[in-house]
Amino acid sequence: MSILETRLPDDTYIDLVRSLFLTFVPTIIMAISFLTIGALVASQSRDMFVASLVALGSLAALGRITVLLRYRRRVADACLTIEIARSLERRFGVVYLIFAAVFGAFCATALLAGAVSSNASIIGLLFGYGAGVAAGVSLRPWISIPSLLLATVPPTLVLWSMPDHMHLALGSLTALFVAGAIQTMSERFRKTASDITMRRSFSLLARRDHLTGLSNRLSLRERYEEFAQAAGAADIIAVHCLDLDRFKPVNDRYGHPVGDALLTAVAERLLGTIRECDFAARIGGDEFVIVQTEAKSADEVRALATRIVAAIAEPFFIAGHTIRIATSVGFVLSSTHGSDLTRLVAGADQALCAVKARGGGIEQCVEISDDRILDAEVRIAA
Repeated sequence: MSILETRLPDDTYIDLVRSLFLTFVPTIIMAISFLTIGALVASQSRDMFVASLVALGSLAALGRITVLLRYRRRVADACLTIEIARSLERRFGVVYLIFAAVFGAFCATALLAGAVSSNASIIGLLFGYGAGVAAGVSLRPWISIPSLLLATVPPTLVLWSMPDHMHLALGSLTALFVAGAIQTMSERFRKTASDITMRRSFSLLARRDHLTGLSNRLSLRERYEEFAQAAGAADIIAVHCLDLDRFKPVNDRYGHPVGDALLTAVAERLLGTIRECDFAARIGGDEFVIVQTEAKSADEVRALATRIVAAIAEPFFIAGHTIRIATSVGFVLSSTHGSDLTRLVAGADQALCAVKARGGGIEQCVEISDDRILDAEVRIAA
């Protein structure tokens, strides 16, 4: 793997890995073409080694198809992690390189053993494979460049070893094609990786709260849909709403810079209470929403709410000041109120207001009023 690739941001890298699994149709076409031409060359030459290479190449092609079919849904998962992406890329790369090595050996052997009339089809197959590599996997240079060399160097050497000028010219043309393809693939990788990184950076800025780094209202619904889709059918999705008690006096007494630092510290504590399958968002002022996506029971949801309250109750040490605040939490369950985000936020906010009116604590929403739903639509509108 090149030094340039190791510096890729995780999100950019994951997008590039996903591009590998969009090559199903070209892979099928290549497999059929290889099997057809390989069978014709093997029958004409009656060479057992050629036939063996055709069989091995067919198995490798089947392996490529199997990897694409088995993992294409997994690689499309919105919650795909960097570790899983690396694992999927390795599996893709191994079968791809194996096929390239067998393919190159077949083309070289077929040029030596086959009839002159079959040479044109072999050269055509070779150029078709190279075009497929350049179009399909050029965004992963550690796969595309070695596979192109494995496939083209052996037949190119065979062409150069033949005495006639036609084969020498074909060998030189193939070498020029490979050199140009490598240059083009390298440039395409750099340009695409840069574009993806820049696009994601702008998207991240637009969807992150500028102060805390949490999701903002714009991305709340987007992330909710992603996380809810990743959750199992039997899992409960819970939405927790909270705001901070005694936050305004902090701003009044210590000033807004301290208040902003306090909000940032609160966000850090919230992130420390949730799992990777959950996420937190700041939707305005001192208001936060936490989406919990893989809960198994109401008790598990209440346990998270309890951890949130306890975490916020611990003193904060900011700019030489010891600050104590508190929070109450209202939560709602998808198992009783459905999975629509607006409805869930409305229910959680309704429960929060009810428990704060009684002096604070934790409250589960039982029934959602229509007025709350209309209010929630406005509050979380993108």
